[in-house]
Amino acid sequence: MVPSALAQDNSEQAQAHPLDWVKARQVPRELRDDQCVNCDGRYLDPLRDVDTSVTPEESDLNARADNTELTENTVTFSGNVEANQGYRQIRADSARFDQVDRTAVLEGDITLREPGILLRGERATILARTGEASIENSQFALHEQHLHGNAEVLSRDEDGILHIHGGQLSFCAPGEDEWRIRAGELELDVQEGLGVARGARVDIAGVPIFYSPWMQFPLDDRRRTGFLWPDIGSDTRGGVDISVPVYVNLAPDYDLLYSPRYIEERGINHEAKARYLNPLIGEWMVGGAFMDNDKRYEDEYPSDRNYDRWLAVVKQNGLFNQRWRSRVDYSKASDVNYIKDLETSSLDSKRKTELLQFGGLDYLGDRWLASVEVQQFQSLADDINNDYKKLPQITGRYRPDGTPFEIDPIFMAQYSSFDSDDDRVTGNRLYTEAGLSYPMLWTYGFLRPNARYRFLKYDLNQNDNFEDNSPDAGAALVNLDGGLYFDRSTTLFGNSMLQTLEPRLYYLYSGFDEQTDQPDFDSAELTFTYNQLFRDTRFSGRDRIDDANQVSVGLTTRFIDEEDGREEFSASLGQIIYFRDREVRLKATDEPLETGGSELAAEVAYYPNERLSARASLIWDPYSDKMNSGNFFTSYTRDDGSIINLGYSYRRPLTTVNTEQPPTEQAHVSFFVPAGRNWRVFAAMNYSVEANTSVEDMFGVEYDSCCWKVRLLYLRYFDTAAGENPDFNDPLLEREDSTQIQIVLKGMGGFGSRASSIMKDMIRGFNDSEY
Repeated sequence: MVPSALAQDNSEQAQAHPLDWVKARQVPRELRDDQCVNCDGRYLDPLRDVDTSVTPEESDLNARADNTELTENTVTFSGNVEANQGYRQIRADSARFDQVDRTAVLEGDITLREPGILLRGERATILARTGEASIENSQFALHEQHLHGNAEVLSRDEDGILHIHGGQLSFCAPGEDEWRIRAGELELDVQEGLGVARGARVDIAGVPIFYSPWMQFPLDDRRRTGFLWPDIGSDTRGGVDISVPVYVNLAPDYDLLYSPRYIEERGINHEAKARYLNPLIGEWMVGGAFMDNDKRYEDEYPSDRNYDRWLAVVKQNGLFNQRWRSRVDYSKASDVNYIKDLETSSLDSKRKTELLQFGGLDYLGDRWLASVEVQQFQSLADDINNDYKKLPQITGRYRPDGTPFEIDPIFMAQYSSFDSDDDRVTGNRLYTEAGLSYPMLWTYGFLRPNARYRFLKYDLNQNDNFEDNSPDAGAALVNLDGGLYFDRSTTLFGNSMLQTLEPRLYYLYSGFDEQTDQPDFDSAELTFTYNQLFRDTRFSGRDRIDDANQVSVGLTTRFIDEEDGREEFSASLGQIIYFRDREVRLKATDEPLETGGSELAAEVAYYPNERLSARASLIWDPYSDKMNSGNFFTSYTRDDGSIINLGYSYRRPLTTVNTEQPPTEQAHVSFFVPAGRNWRVFAAMNYSVEANTSVEDMFGVEYDSCCWKVRLLYLRYFDTAAGENPDFNDPLLEREDSTQIQIVLKGMGGFGSRASSIMKDMIRGFNDSEY
């Protein structure tokens, strides 16, 4: 079997190094990656493209040499001995081959090569029938595992397992073994992706730092039972924080992760997570944590009677027979401060104001969708009421196929039962809508008329704030959505482009019905954006049937690269024109909205290439001549892993109260950039412009070599909830800080994964990697 021409070219490149190591400048561009740059090269397997469908044991053995001598059953080769058996290749200075037991003894400069494996040595014995081999004074390389080593004696058994006696191995580049494993005996099972060392020690820079009589380590990313690398960090909410996870791979479809976690000022937190995957009941994750008598919590809240802290989490996703879908997302904590105190892996978790407790079952029919849901929340703030509980909510909906020029029925019914632990109105709500639509689609545009009737009815429990316990409301709704599509060939920055012009009109009419005596269980007024121009309601939830008589006007233009079809630029602008006041409000005491038109909404997106992206949106009120909101975000990436992000957001509070509130204005900057071949610096800041201070900031440094990576991170943030506008002059407002260190021995793993999680939160687009 002859290797491909590409493999032969690569073989010629690799001849300069005995272990197929190729300098980065010689690596084909399509095979270069960050690992190649950090290591200034990589292993290139000259046999990576060969056909492996036929094993060597099923193939004939072909040999040649400068000199050949036949004596009875023994063939002796000398001088440039080469032998091929399928994809197995053998090279040596001399060889003796016994034709009876098919055993070969090789001497001199020996090379035994198969796809992904290179073995070299001075003397070897090979059994051709089984592929077993024993090589003395050996060197070896595993290309895909980025691993190399040497041994006094290296043998390979008939299962392909490598046995190394008196040897060492490293994932570093050859000649740069900044860390290595030395052992009396090593076993490398490439098929299982597992290594075992007996009498092992780990050396860093030639200094022994760890010894173990037995050690198991991975050769790839498959799941293995054993200790994982610890997490080590420190923050102001607990001091030194050390976690040592233990992973148990119980079976292919279920496993367990137990992580005892020592927190200096609190105690030991026992954290566990179990996963189970079943084709009938879906994917389950059950987890939680428990801390017996949190010492710091006792000092902070001495009036509490119980200082045990705990968290319970259940998540499930299932799809049975492509028809039935189930979902569970349940979390419950012992107290409102648990997440803030003990969830240190990310800032997002610390910003939570409530924990979701949800369960749902859906039926996905060809034309009908049905769902049953139960939902409630646990508030994580003492001064915020829990949201209403939905116990249950049942929804049925007809799903039209949207076939052009055919009438589509519209039907949806939803029954919801709302409960609360607080002294608020509770009860049941029934919402229905029914009607028809007639979609019309052409290559140059579309027109979608739609007419339906919406009805809402309540059955409320007795409450002093509501005179009528069974209010109802109903109104007809008609909308007409139409758009045209124009295009032309043009250029943008010298590139051939297809420019489109897409005007769109959306007329909406909905009748008015008095709704001042109706509760607000799950509704809110939607934030105005460009997409809001073409919605048929200005409320979320089902507690209001809004009135409307309006037309939306929108215009979009796009520039599309004619060569690859990629959209490089788009811009949209639109506004709603109101023909009457909007009387239905979320609160009965709110005045009707009398504005003759909405704010102007604009969006711009620019993607000149795969590295640079920029997006911006703007909401401007022409009647008050004020900008109500706006945001801008741009990101730049490079092949070397560099990321640079810049962002800005502005929001002016909209209120009917005659008090002037300052706008919320925040700037964001984050970057992860190289500072030389091996060093990286990174930082992120969310800066409050109105308060003239940083809300949260993070900075750090990373050293990344071919062999190992170390990362040091420092984080500061204010102890505030998500969406909260804090008073920075408040002396009780606390600024927290956290220090994290991460060390990775490449190919072996490492500790400190919390640093990666924080960086993903703070630097948009950052993705960590093993190398």
